[in-house]
Parts: sequence; C-alpha cells; structure tokens
Amino acid sequence: MVQSRRRSGNYRCPRRAALPAAALLLFLLAAVALLYVSPPPLADHPVLASSRRRRSAHTLLNSSGAGSMEEFERREISRAPTNGSAVRDDLWGSKLASKFYGCSNSSSRFLDSNITTQPERYLMIVTSGGLNQQRTGIIDAVVAARILNATLVVPKLDQASFWKDSSNFSDIFYADWFISSLSKDVKIVKELPHIGGKLRAPHRMRVPRKCTERCYLNRVLPALLKKHVIRLTKFDYRLANRLQTDLQKLRCRVNYHALRFTAPIQEMGEKLIQRMRERSMYFIALHLRFEPDMLAFSGCYYGGGEKERRELGAIRKRWKGLHPNPEKGRRQGRCPLTPEEEILWAQENDPTKCQKALSLIFEQRKHVVGCILLKSTHGSERIYGRAQRAEAREGRVS
Repeated sequence: MVQSRRRSGNYRCPRRAALPAAALLLFLLAAVALLYVSPPPLADHPVLASSRRRRSAHTLLNSSGAGSMEEFERREISRAPTNGSAVRDDLWGSKLASKFYGCSNSSSRFLDSNITTQPERYLMIVTSGGLNQQRTGIIDAVVAARILNATLVVPKLDQASFWKDSSNFSDIFYADWFISSLSKDVKIVKELPHIGGKLRAPHRMRVPRKCTERCYLNRVLPALLKKHVIRLTKFDYRLANRLQTDLQKLRCRVNYHALRFTAPIQEMGEKLIQRMRERSMYFIALHLRFEPDMLAFSGCYYGGGEKERRELGAIRKRWKGLHPNPEKGRRQGRCPLTPEEEILWAQENDPTKCQKALSLIFEQRKHVVGCILLKSTHGSERIYGRAQRAEAREGRVS
C-alpha cells in the first residue's frame, strides 16, 4: 500500500512540474511570434521623422546662418512632385501615394448609353442639404439613372435649406461639361422635354436611404414605366454605398471628372490658396460647421443652457425620427467639435502653421473668444477681400 502510494506520488510530481514548463514554452513562442508581426519602431514613424528633420533643419540653419526656416520650408514644399507621388514620409505626403492610380474607367461590359437608355424614361431629383450633400445627391442621381436606363434631367439645387442659397446648377458647376463628359454613361438633358407633344408633370416619390440597385428596380422602375417621368424628393444619400464595380466607377467619374466648378469659383479658390501660402507654406483648411442645423441634428448638448435647448429644440422638430441622447452621443464621439475643442487640437498641431478661416457659428460671441489662442486666425473676407468675395458670388472675380 505504501509502495503504491509512493509510486502514485512519483507519477504526480513530474505532471505538476510540466505545467509551468508548458506555460513558459507557450510564452516564448508568443514572444517570438510578436517579433515578426510587431509594427515598425517609433523611430521610423513618418510624423516623428518629420519632427526630427525640422529639428535638424533648425540646428543646421542656426549653426550655418544660411537662410531662414521659411526658406527651408519653401524648399521642402517645392520638392513635392507634380505626378501624384511623394518623395518622403511626412505629414504632407507618403511614399504609398505612388502605389495608387486612377481606376474609374469603365470595363468593356459597361455598355454605351445609346444602347442602354430607353425612350420616355426621365429621372428628376430634388437635392437636399448643404452643397456637399447636394453634390453627393447629384452623383447618386447619375448612377440611379443608369440603373433605371433613364435620361437624367440636370438637377435643381436646394434653395429652401438653412442657407437659403439661390444658386442654380450652372452657377456652381459647368453644366455643358457635366452633360458631355458623361454622354457615354448616361444621357443627360438640361430641361424636361415634351413627351408626346406635351409637357408631363413628374410623378413625385421618395426612396429609402441607401436604396440598393434591386430597390430601385423594384420600387422606382414600375412607376417610371407607368408615369414616364419620376421626381425623387429629398434626394440625399438615397443610394447604397456598396454597388457593383462598374457603378462604383461611374460614381468616381461623376465626382472627380464630371463635376467641375465654374471659373469664378475656381479662381477664387486658387487665389485663397495663394494668399494663405503667403502667410504660411503649410496650412490646414477646416470646415468647422458649428451651425444651428448641424448641432440640432447631432442631438448633442453644448452647455448653452435653456436658451440652447429651446433654439435647437425648435429646429429638431423638422426631423420626426430624431431622438436625441446627448450623453450617449458624447460618449460615442458623435458630437461635432466645439470651437474650443478644435482650437485645442490646432494648438497640439503647431498653431503657428495652422491657418483657420472663421465663418458664422452658433453662439459666436460665446465661442469665438477662445479663437484668440490661435496665432493665425483669419476670416475669409480678410484673406480674400470683402469686395472681391461679393464679386465672386456674382460671377466676377478680379
């Protein structure tokens, strides 16, 4: 009996010792594996590399007395290639840029619009929101017309939104170029023509957000075949993000090639950039968008007390399905940055080289006080000139 116990004990001891040994072996294997999958050292990080290069430049300039830091920055930015690639790893470029190339050309399976477009099918849309949302709606409208094999009528811009902007499509974009550049993809006309000798009233309908290709074929096409002219209302984000490759490429062709700003807008933008670079070779243009309608839609609270709750609450009534939860939105990072938060971010990113253009913001008197922390804060009128900006709005840029 004793011998049996000893024998049993002798067998147990190695088993207890084997467990720590196995754990140690697994730990060593995991450590070796991490060596192969770990990210590159921080010394190779592009931002840190850029900081080291700037410090080296300061040291070199101070010791040699050759030129200024502004001259060094000018030489640095002049090294940026014009062919889309980058020469170094830093904030303003990436060696990975050379790996990307344009791929929006259609495949051989994407038939010409002369073949696909069916007679007496016309699609009209009612854009909605700010210019960025309207631009997205225009892009999606072209793709929707292609899905429906319909002729697209040049969209009318939203003139009833928060900004009450009276601009038409041709005031912002080149309509003729828009039509001609997409002629092989979708047939586009400026105005709804007469059908059967008379001008038909469009049938109004709305599709759900992110409506898929099948959704358009099931919901819109039957009405289009019956009514011949369809007007899709509140057309913002009404097309699915994921589409077949050729339709996604069509999206790219519309966005990056077909939608061109008119000459006055293009010239104004180039002049703004030129004048910004006179103050600093590097700058960041940030659209803060701290405006009542955006803040109301976010459902967040910004510390304005009862006055804020009353004003934003009145705006929120237009969105019946909006159920704001300020605390949850803030925890999830869904609340737009306040001017103070944006300034803190700018301060962390070298405020001497951060130019910020101010526009009208909600509770401006309260929030704009913090903007004095920025060393380079300019309004668009200061950069461009009040008279010149007014001329640009009217289509005259000097």
